[in-house]
Amino acid sequence: MYKDIFWTLVLLFLTIQLTEAQQRPGGKGQGGPPPMTITGTVTDGNSGQGLEFATISIFSKEGDEIRGGGLTEENGSFSIEAKGRKLYAVIEFLSYESKIIDPIEIEKGVRTVDLGSIILEPSSVELADVEITAERSETTFSLDKKIFTVGKDLSNRGGSAEDILDNVPSVAVDIEGTVSLRGSEGVRILIDGKPSGLIGNGTNGLRSIPSNLIEQVEVITNPSARYEAEGSAGIINIVLKKDQGHGFNGAIDVTGGVPATGGVTANLNYRKGPLNWFVNYGVNYRTGPGGGYNIQDRLLSDQSGSRQFTTLDRNIDRSGFNSNVRVGADYFLSDKEQITGAFVYSYRDRDSESTLLYNDYSDEFGDIGLEPQWIDTTNQEFLDFDNLVNVLNPATLFRETLRTDNEREFGNNQEYNLSYRKEYDSRQHDLNISLQYRVKSETEDNNFGEDIVENFSAGDTELEQIALNEESETNLVFQADYVNPLGKDHKWEAGVRGSIRRILTDFIVQERIDENAFEVIPGFQNIFNYDEDIAAGYFIYGNKKGNISYQAGLRAEYSIINTLLTSPEGRSENPRTFLNLFPSGHISFHFNETDAIQLSYSRRIRRPRFWTLNPFYTYQDRRNFFSGNPNLNPELTDAYELGNIKYWNKFSLSTALFYRRTINPTQRVLSVDREDLTTLRIPINIGASNDYGLDLSINYPAAKWLRLSMSTDIFVREQTLNRDEAVDAVFLFYQSVRNFSGDLEAFNNRFSFNANGISNLTWNSRLTARFTVAGSDIQIRGNYRGPTETTQGFAQGIASLNLGWSKDFLPNKNLTLTLSVRDVFNSRRRTDLLFLENFYQQSSFQWRARSTTLTASYRINQKKKRGGGSRDFGGEGGEF
Repeated sequence: MYKDIFWTLVLLFLTIQLTEAQQRPGGKGQGGPPPMTITGTVTDGNSGQGLEFATISIFSKEGDEIRGGGLTEENGSFSIEAKGRKLYAVIEFLSYESKIIDPIEIEKGVRTVDLGSIILEPSSVELADVEITAERSETTFSLDKKIFTVGKDLSNRGGSAEDILDNVPSVAVDIEGTVSLRGSEGVRILIDGKPSGLIGNGTNGLRSIPSNLIEQVEVITNPSARYEAEGSAGIINIVLKKDQGHGFNGAIDVTGGVPATGGVTANLNYRKGPLNWFVNYGVNYRTGPGGGYNIQDRLLSDQSGSRQFTTLDRNIDRSGFNSNVRVGADYFLSDKEQITGAFVYSYRDRDSESTLLYNDYSDEFGDIGLEPQWIDTTNQEFLDFDNLVNVLNPATLFRETLRTDNEREFGNNQEYNLSYRKEYDSRQHDLNISLQYRVKSETEDNNFGEDIVENFSAGDTELEQIALNEESETNLVFQADYVNPLGKDHKWEAGVRGSIRRILTDFIVQERIDENAFEVIPGFQNIFNYDEDIAAGYFIYGNKKGNISYQAGLRAEYSIINTLLTSPEGRSENPRTFLNLFPSGHISFHFNETDAIQLSYSRRIRRPRFWTLNPFYTYQDRRNFFSGNPNLNPELTDAYELGNIKYWNKFSLSTALFYRRTINPTQRVLSVDREDLTTLRIPINIGASNDYGLDLSINYPAAKWLRLSMSTDIFVREQTLNRDEAVDAVFLFYQSVRNFSGDLEAFNNRFSFNANGISNLTWNSRLTARFTVAGSDIQIRGNYRGPTETTQGFAQGIASLNLGWSKDFLPNKNLTLTLSVRDVFNSRRRTDLLFLENFYQQSSFQWRARSTTLTASYRINQKKKRGGGSRDFGGEGGEF
């Protein structure tokens, strides 16, 4: 059924594209005149220097339809193609008076028009009072990537990088902070085009980066060979703010909110002569109440036939202090040569207090009062946790357990960056060299208390435990890229990259045995070393023939990865090497300046991350554990994509069909120990998966006071699964990590484990409406993440609503106040079901409750950033 629905959507998409192709000017069967090439240079009226990133828009005098557009190069020059004879141009730049050239004088038979030097004068009128022809939309689409402009999104002001990513088209962030792209978690996250310690080993580092430090987010769904092959689903690049304007300028933001939130961020820039200094600083304090519940229903053993039902009520109160500073300078050796140095330091100090309240019921004391949920695994109805107290038989409650956890997590990250850039005879001919060194340390210190009340025993049991996890990391990365145009329409490029990464963790859990002493809990002490060396090189060739642009590339990566686990039980080392080739190809067809289509292919890899390899047991909950698996292998993905972008006068539509084939996909699976009644969730490689779907994004300025946008991802995941191989993978983990000494038959008798192949249709969708009323901007955004089937159960859909309001103040409008409310209905929580043999689990969790923030932003010698839009159809295989 899912395939029928999906392919119906695909046929509808292709029908629309074919119909459009027949109607396009210059399309097949219609001919049409070749485009004009319009050139010129935009300069500053005071200094005479060229203005980079000035916006050039070419319009037809017949209907005012846009026929072409783009941005100026660093020296202010531009070259734009546009069809038509009766044209006019609009030239715009931030804080400068706009200029209109009407008409563009075109001599008969001439295909190139030079507009000469176009001088723009600094504006004496606030930009907010000038009507702009094409205000840049919140999300800019091009064939190879989406660019999400953070400043346009009111609901993210005062938030974090995690909040921003959760509002980017095609990207989703779940309750625990895991980032996925088009339903896949195999995403590579970069900062300013490079890996960064600000992200951390997982994704929790995103919560420590204030949103006000971020300029934009780039989403590259099918990267070419010039990018790292890491990230099976694609790359997300977070671009931090940095200006190169002359003199002193910047912006300061102050934020406060509920639950208790406060912060200050500053983005400052000073440029004089060849030297440009920039500083980004952010400090914030944030609290986050959260929690959820867990329900487990199980058959303890086939022999006794006894049944136990357990409820868990979980509450978490978190608070954290985060500080980030980024200081750097650009030194311009010449107009075409510069050196950039930057230093990043971040510090975090977080506290968390959580309580877990278990209630255990047993049918040894009567009828529990609820039919076993694991008898019918086809039932996907969710139990009402709050109503269980009225359903369960209180006489069968035999044990209550209250566990508390006071955790402090603190650490710092230092990052040193040095880069060199040289342009030769053109902006397309350049050399880029960069060197990065990172040092990170982190400590997690936990104090656990547990009080167990047995209704049918003589007394209570009290436990006191402590856990300590210390982590250190160093990372050295070198990269060089060279691009050389072979002519007007084709080029080649090549590059090399090398990285050396070392991670060490020291983990121990102890329990108090008397007033003066603790002893180590068996199985909860280890030292884990992770070493990773990767050497890579690539070559790309691209060309353009008429309306067709193409590009082909090949990347080679040689990886040396070694893990060493040392514990009182012994040593376990797992060295591995991989030599992989990653071809890529992109071909684009340009129907005209506002319509293009691109077909692309790339091979990607997803190496096991440190935390998925580290057999570090989470110990917050003594009954339900998570561990990494040092036996994991990389995932290999072949990705195909057919994308189209179409601009009308006021309407833009971006569509993409995609297909991914992944070998050895990583899945988190759960096993149940029938002896001690604990559960363990671990990642294993299972079978293969196929992901295919439709990505749709729309921007529509319905009126001067209303802008609408929508993004929807509809995708199917098919995962094949050999159950015997899955059991073998879990069994190997228990043998190599947990020192299980029994054979496979003994394992099957002790542990419950089950997993099935899946074929699942789901979707993610966002709808945004932005209103301008009485000088204020109001934004409403609805988010929906569809339900999904997993290898062991089912996850419920998640719906949420965000609101934002913004208004400029002061005579020069340099002060902006923004009020935002995230998750208005407090509905953003994950709820899922798991079905194993004679075992049922239902869980629900909310990481952070509804939040409200107020942000005041003051700009120093800066205008509010608004500007003309650019339409880029170059893509990976586009214009050269």
